[in-house]
Amino acid sequence: MRTKFSGILTLLLAFVVQVTFAQEKTVSGTVTDDEGLPLPGVNVIIEGSSSGTQSDFDGNYSISTEVGQKITFSYVGFEPQSITVGSSNTYNITFKQASELDEVIVTAYKTTTKRKSSAAVTTISAESLEDRPNASLVQSIQGQVAGLNISTSSGQPGANSVVILRGVGSINGNVEPLFILDGVPVDEDNFRSINPNDIASVSVLKDASATSIYGNRGANGVIIITTKSGKFNDKMTIRYSAQYGVSELQDLNIDLMNSREKLYFQKSLGQGTGAGLSDAEIDALASSTNTYWQDVFFRTGTTNSQNLSISSGSENTTNLTSLGYFKQEGTYIASDLQRFSFRNKFTGKSSDNKFHYTANINANFSQSNFDDGEGSRSIYFNPYMAALQSLPFLSPYDSDGNTTTTGGIAYGDITGITADLAPYVLLNSAALNTNRDEEIKVIGSLSADYSFAKGWMVKNTFGVDYTSVSNNEILHPNSILGPFQANASADFGGLERNSIYRDARFTNTFNVGYNTTIDKHSIGVNAYTEYIKSHYWSIGYEQRGLDPKSVGTGAAFVDGNISEVLDDGTEITPYVPTLSKTNLETGLFSYFATVTYDYDDKYGFDASIRRDASSRFIDENKWGTFYSVSGRWNIDQESFMENTAFNLLKLRASYGTAGNDRILGGYYSGLNLTQNLYTFTDSYNSSSAYVPSVIANTTLQWETTAQFNVGIDYALWNNKLSGNLDVYEKKTTDLFQSSPISLINGTGDIDSNIGSMRNRGVEAFVKYNIFQNEDWSFSVSANASYNKNEILELAGADENGVIFEGGATALGEGEAFGSFYTVEYAGVNPANGNPLFVDANGDLTETLQDADRKFSDKSIYPVWSGGFGAQVSYKSFYLSNQWVWFADIYRNNLDLADLESNSNITDRNSAASLLNAWTQPGDITSIPRMNGQYSGVDYLNTSDRYVEDVSYLRLRNIQLGYTFTPEILKNTPFSNVNIYVQGENLLTFSKWQGWDPDGGFAQTASSAYPTPKIYTFGLNVKF
Repeated sequence: MRTKFSGILTLLLAFVVQVTFAQEKTVSGTVTDDEGLPLPGVNVIIEGSSSGTQSDFDGNYSISTEVGQKITFSYVGFEPQSITVGSSNTYNITFKQASELDEVIVTAYKTTTKRKSSAAVTTISAESLEDRPNASLVQSIQGQVAGLNISTSSGQPGANSVVILRGVGSINGNVEPLFILDGVPVDEDNFRSINPNDIASVSVLKDASATSIYGNRGANGVIIITTKSGKFNDKMTIRYSAQYGVSELQDLNIDLMNSREKLYFQKSLGQGTGAGLSDAEIDALASSTNTYWQDVFFRTGTTNSQNLSISSGSENTTNLTSLGYFKQEGTYIASDLQRFSFRNKFTGKSSDNKFHYTANINANFSQSNFDDGEGSRSIYFNPYMAALQSLPFLSPYDSDGNTTTTGGIAYGDITGITADLAPYVLLNSAALNTNRDEEIKVIGSLSADYSFAKGWMVKNTFGVDYTSVSNNEILHPNSILGPFQANASADFGGLERNSIYRDARFTNTFNVGYNTTIDKHSIGVNAYTEYIKSHYWSIGYEQRGLDPKSVGTGAAFVDGNISEVLDDGTEITPYVPTLSKTNLETGLFSYFATVTYDYDDKYGFDASIRRDASSRFIDENKWGTFYSVSGRWNIDQESFMENTAFNLLKLRASYGTAGNDRILGGYYSGLNLTQNLYTFTDSYNSSSAYVPSVIANTTLQWETTAQFNVGIDYALWNNKLSGNLDVYEKKTTDLFQSSPISLINGTGDIDSNIGSMRNRGVEAFVKYNIFQNEDWSFSVSANASYNKNEILELAGADENGVIFEGGATALGEGEAFGSFYTVEYAGVNPANGNPLFVDANGDLTETLQDADRKFSDKSIYPVWSGGFGAQVSYKSFYLSNQWVWFADIYRNNLDLADLESNSNITDRNSAASLLNAWTQPGDITSIPRMNGQYSGVDYLNTSDRYVEDVSYLRLRNIQLGYTFTPEILKNTPFSNVNIYVQGENLLTFSKWQGWDPDGGFAQTASSAYPTPKIYTFGLNVKF
């Protein structure tokens, strides 16, 4: 019996072993694209496990598996494929180009596809960013994302832009999104040293589902930038691109008086040079000299860009190294930017595909020459003001026909420096003085992850954003303004300032994750800790008194111990240098978690929770808790959607909160508002005293933004028509504001958390592939957004709101942030030429007073914005364009106010519109009489006379190119060659009276550097 039983067990064991070995097998095959070419580096994964491999250089793969298991094949840019293992041992896979629905998009701390994302995310590809002639990446994004408003107030190459996503979310705190570059948080105000040609994609995260996971930094949205990398099993590829172009000034939409008009205008008023000349003398002077000063202060600038990248990949490693050089001359004669960039991205993995690592370094050096008088009201330091206001009958040339650097102003004669001669002072400064920034920018990261068990993974990422900027400013002692910098009577003049700051921001993120698939259920759980520490250090040195023989070296500094005796016998020591130093640090510690669930690719759910501790608040208030929940329903996957036109129909919704601890906006500002601080002053009863500078508010805590979003994504007719629509509401509470307190405390206000603000909006994007065949393709796309901002509650507001003396805007409950609070201008009284205004009772008055001011429903931020474009190709030729527009946005026009002012008749030029000023009873005009009581600045600060609509439509970019066919390149070393011509900012349609309606969302336009037009020719080569 025992023998029989043993025999049965032996047979059973043999059967089990036989079945087992029959199920365990190795399958292999070749992966190709739809043209039959092998695809190296394809990810081959057994679904529900961590086992996987990649195809080799020839597209071949081999993997151990079991009958009945599912194997997925994925490759960036192609639709994922899958097979279920059966009796066969060979499975050849043919990939098809992926639709936009299956392309990988980067979201918060992870990647997903458009089809599976439950968040409001817009991704911009490299094709939309590279080869643009903008020094800053941010400027190239403008108009490409619904709800993302970008404005640049300066045409200086590499100038910073203001970025607002879904409306302004704070009154005094930070309002710009968080920027992440390859996993490293970076300074949102510094992109001049980053090479746009290194960027692979930009993802804009809008709703709480995407941003709440960033907790303390996600209240204003998140922008994730990913750089290019190499590919596994890829041969060495060299890419070279070159670009050369020219820049020119935008057209001025103001008619200025010419010499004849200005001189006769002065004569009619009995003021200035024209008042003392006869008609014949005026005609003679006007005939000999008629200077359009913007032609003197501006030039045709050049752009030169050179980029080289080398990429390669083996079975287990990839590498990409890029070098870049960029130089752009500004249209202003003394401005330019020069940048050198280096980047290396190295990735690797273990042979069993369980361990992955990435090392990324981005190192850049830039040098920028500029004029820091931009936007100032000083005519001796702002060349853009001089370009508008300088008298046309003054000549910019000396007796030899060269551009003058003195204008005949005697050196050392302070009485000879008068406002009418300001253009000569500024030409002198441009020729002799220096204002230069040199920046070193290093962004680096090191990350590694390890799959230590089935479904389990650990990952750590360390990153640093390091910036070092040194500034050298020299006002030459031989310049017109030089002799008066130490003391008007001192032996030595001139001024030199040197400063340097270093900003180092360190981030470390640790992650443990678990992912599994059970039948139709996919679950992912991740837990994180994150530590951020930032250090800022600066030192400054100012020396008044320079030896002109050694300017630019330390030897030029006059000894501070030297004393001099003035003519009146007074002894002075005018050369004592001054020093300054700043040392700041701030930190954040966080722990957070996410949960992701998917059922059968139809329903998805995401949730996150985060706890942040900020060094800005006391222990009791330093922790903030933020969360989000979101879901999606892929309606197109339902059975009732079969045989319909929809390739995608997805409904999604989210709600969540995010925080803001940047109390006063700047990254290092508002660090000590919970502490009592004191300072010395010499204004206490005309004597020195030790007085409070900050009154501690220990109740300060986080601003919190809660956001609800509902959206729909769609694609029809094989993705011929696609797009999305989002509706959202954001509410910010505990706003950082100055709250009034009793002066007995030594100050009249204290920073507090009081008030709330709301943004409501709608965003839409649509793309339509109109036509496509073997030779032709034609597609169009457009996006638009509407945002309504409203202040719900204020600190210290009276019935009118919070009014700012000397400013044209105010804060009011029920009003938009940045709303104008002015007296309505009603034109000119034809009886006497006096200006007319509407008082508080709605009656006409000739008196301009603050008591009649009211909110005008006009704001400095746009209500409507968007962009659109078209792409056309015929065989190897292509043409693309991109337009951007803003609507319902306003700004105070100080430049026009100055040009129409009755106080600048003598020493500055005027707008030609003043020729239509009221002169006699019965005149119907919009320009008051010239001897009136109000100047341009008076109108500007109190009335809405110069509050202008700056809505505009701009051709942001247009490009025409040709890509050489493979047949042409057949016997060359090149695998791809492309040439193109393009233009940037070529056309602008706007009612704005000035150079440029794009003004950085400012309350007032005041002689800023205009955005230029740029024309470039480019070449791209791959071999």
